[in-house]
Amino acid sequence: MHKPVIVITFAYTAGLLLGQGSLYFPYAIIVLVILSATVGLFAVNRVTFPKALLFTIPALIGSAAYLYQVLWLPSDHYNRIIPEDRSIHQVTGRVASALDRDPDRTGFVLDIHELDGRHVSGKVRATVREAMSIIGYGDVVSIEGKLFKPGGFWNPAGFDYPAYLARSGVYRIVSVKNGDHIRVLSPGKGIFRTIQDWRERIRQAFLASTSGPGSAILQAMVLGEEGALTDEMRDQFLAAGVTHIISISGSHLGMVAVLCFGFISMLMHLLPDNRYQWLTLHADPKKIAAWLTLPLVIFYTLLAGGQTATVRSLVMVVAALSALILDREQALLHSLALAALLLLLVHPQALFDISFQLSFLSVFSIGSVVQLWNIVPFRPRSTVGSLARKASLLVLISLVAGLATGPLVVRYFNQFSLAGLLSNMVVVPFAGMVVVPLGLLSGILSLFTHQLPLAGLNQFAADLFLRIVDFFAGLPIAEFHPPSPGILWLVAYAVLLSALFIVVRNRLLAKFQPFVHPSRIPRHQLVIIAATAALLIGLTLTFLLPRTGALVSFPDVGQGDSALIQLPGNRNILIDGGGTVDERFDTGRRVLAPFLWNSGVDKLDLLVLSHPHPDHMNGLKFIVKKFDVDRVWTHEWDGDLPGYSDFLQAVQERRVPRSMVTTEDRPFMIGEAEVSVLHPAPSFRSRERRAYAAENDRSLVLRIAFRNRVLLFTGDIGIGAERWLLARGVDPKCDLLKVPHHGSKSSSSGEFLAAARPSLAIMTLGRGNRYRHPSPEVVEQYERRRSRIYRTDRDGALFININEKGLQGASWSERALRRIDPDGTSVLIQERENWKRVWLRIWEP
Repeated sequence: MHKPVIVITFAYTAGLLLGQGSLYFPYAIIVLVILSATVGLFAVNRVTFPKALLFTIPALIGSAAYLYQVLWLPSDHYNRIIPEDRSIHQVTGRVASALDRDPDRTGFVLDIHELDGRHVSGKVRATVREAMSIIGYGDVVSIEGKLFKPGGFWNPAGFDYPAYLARSGVYRIVSVKNGDHIRVLSPGKGIFRTIQDWRERIRQAFLASTSGPGSAILQAMVLGEEGALTDEMRDQFLAAGVTHIISISGSHLGMVAVLCFGFISMLMHLLPDNRYQWLTLHADPKKIAAWLTLPLVIFYTLLAGGQTATVRSLVMVVAALSALILDREQALLHSLALAALLLLLVHPQALFDISFQLSFLSVFSIGSVVQLWNIVPFRPRSTVGSLARKASLLVLISLVAGLATGPLVVRYFNQFSLAGLLSNMVVVPFAGMVVVPLGLLSGILSLFTHQLPLAGLNQFAADLFLRIVDFFAGLPIAEFHPPSPGILWLVAYAVLLSALFIVVRNRLLAKFQPFVHPSRIPRHQLVIIAATAALLIGLTLTFLLPRTGALVSFPDVGQGDSALIQLPGNRNILIDGGGTVDERFDTGRRVLAPFLWNSGVDKLDLLVLSHPHPDHMNGLKFIVKKFDVDRVWTHEWDGDLPGYSDFLQAVQERRVPRSMVTTEDRPFMIGEAEVSVLHPAPSFRSRERRAYAAENDRSLVLRIAFRNRVLLFTGDIGIGAERWLLARGVDPKCDLLKVPHHGSKSSSSGEFLAAARPSLAIMTLGRGNRYRHPSPEVVEQYERRRSRIYRTDRDGALFININEKGLQGASWSERALRRIDPDGTSVLIQERENWKRVWLRIWEP
């Protein structure tokens, strides 16, 4: 095999996947490997022993490398030493990353040297709840704070933050309130620290001379400082299909490399003719330009923070320049494959990072299109024809890159933008030719002038850039929010797209090189295309099948409430939306909306706010803005509660009808479900002295009846409201009860539970919440009455299916795959349980 690097990279990648699979299905992986070896040896006659080794050895190395990095920790690693507590620790280490700054928070990675005076190793994520710049890359610092495991939300297809950090070797977070808890023991030194100091000076120049969203864009696109970007700005870029342009990635480094290469080439052409001719006799000007571009691109990578994703992009750019230097321009894909292999050898888990996947997939698709384009022997004879050919290539690249990366964008962001096919042809060149080079030049000059040169021009360019993005984001084809595709769907799509590309390539080769390549399409390629297309159609139709029963879901929104009721006929009810007090973390945007999209919900017939407390209300603000809502229910207006006016304003801006409902309102039919308001009555007055507790007592209590089954949603009512209900003769008998106030001992009185007698009790609460919900006494009461208890803190998202068989409960913890524990029960039994979970995820709602 003349150029085996692509095969080796593919084999090593397959080994990484096998390594990950063996953590959950070891026996199945062994069987798969044996079957693959058998097929390779006996079914394919052209597979020689050296070729078999060329694939087998990298695959084995990949599996071993992945398992080693995932499972092995040194004996002095802090994760082996520190207990599971929240006590204060003294952590000493070196700042190992650029500062990640938000307006009121600063984060960085700390390479630990000592923990409470004891030598340890490992990395932690440090966060300071204030903006600060007193520390920098390479500083040795001492931090006094709590070490805790990163939290996350346990929902289907949700973002796994602990796993994301673990792939970078980070297993704990140390968090402090302010810089008073951090001492700099020794400042960082060396060229890396110097460049980071320059970066901070350039950032300060941008802050002093530019303003508004334009300033945030300049900091993000030139320096990789994304802290000033708002969620609304990110939404606009995502809707326009150009979200990749606001992060320092392969596109940025590629643009910088092209500009540097072109500028150096132009300077050489400006030499006198005799000097230029002498230069061409002794060296290739293109190679000189490539050699000089290398250090400039490396410098920009460091100036942009040297983040992991940026370094990966640098490796790709270096591979492309190396292909030029080594006269291997036609072997660009081989160079990129080598770059991917080197990155995965150093960090095997990078394969599962979205930045790695999108970067290499887009670059490989572009390289493949260019090679395919070069097959066509069309050489225009006029300037117009040349421009038309280049424009056609640009359109084709945008289309193929969108097709290649689109499913991954949907998987990670639940969004696909058809506008991206157009916007990338305008936004990317404008960013590469105007915004980035102008901002970078001005930033570097500011190191000498102590102010930002051309500040007004930078502001104008950034603002114009944002207006262009806003235009594309406003197109009717800009936003689609399909459910996240599963692994099987993605694999089938990748095989289908690859097979179609091979067929097109072979047809072009047969047409333009008929004496070398046959015109007949091999039968096995047609079989692959037909089979994968049928599989994709089948998987898609399975998800689109109409619902016959009802599904009640309780997503994990942390310490808060949220419930989704999906009825036949695509009728949907959402009750509460979770949320945080300070709204630093937008639960609606990052947790609830993806959960709804993944559930196939894009329209809500009824949205209910039980009461305007942050853990019920704040997550609904984004939902109202992004989803079609027919009507909103609230209880009587209380304008004194923080954030309530923002929620009402969002409802008014979307022109959604809002009703303040009470017990005097008649039952409301939504499809086959009857929705009744049991509380509050107009005459109800809480006896609670504290305003917050009184508002809990005024929570809306809804009774939803569906096919002789009764669901009771109680908000945060307390014992006083429960007694009021019983005194008014309300019958709380139900099959499913959303436990009042997260299982607090201020609710769930004995007489109320005796009357309700739920078979299922749902407790919505956050893991390790500071309120210590649920109360053990309350849990004991439900257990004594033989109610089956589900808890989102323990079980993750909950799913209650209502059909002819009754109520069938399931939790995400029952469906999430679990690593095989060698010290646990039989490995075979553990693997069998994982296969059951796979079956439930595919066939159960």
